[in-house]
Amino acid sequence: MILAIAFPVLPSLSQSTSTVLLEVSSFKNTRGTLNCRLFIKPSDFPDGEGILSVRVPIAGPNTSCTFSNIEPGTYAVAVVHDENSDGKLDKNFVGVPSEGYGVSNNKTYALSAPKWDESIFTIAPSESKTLQVKLRY
Repeated sequence: MILAIAFPVLPSLSQSTSTVLLEVSSFKNTRGTLNCRLFIKPSDFPDGEGILSVRVPIAGPNTSCTFSNIEPGTYAVAVVHDENSDGKLDKNFVGVPSEGYGVSNNKTYALSAPKWDESIFTIAPSESKTLQVKLRY
């Protein structure tokens, strides 16, 4: 006689989540906060709210922020050295940023906004990705 044992069927996880660590460098001072935003849509990048936002105190010339539990896919990040902690990137009278900023892949321009296609990166399931972002003032 064969004995059959039934085990409960557990729901499967659709995809494993991942982590993105941003290592931001070139702070000109330690005033204010580092604001990091994660984007999934080109229409929001780089000035929109993004899908996730992290704000951390500036620890020195290099400061990090982390996005955890990220689904696999294509993303871009934008960071701001918010020197006056007002929650936004300050600009001068002609629209040029007056606070430090940066994006994934470090493609920034003096007279135009960073471009989505030059700033995107992909995350695989269960991947931990570290990105180096250099601030531009």
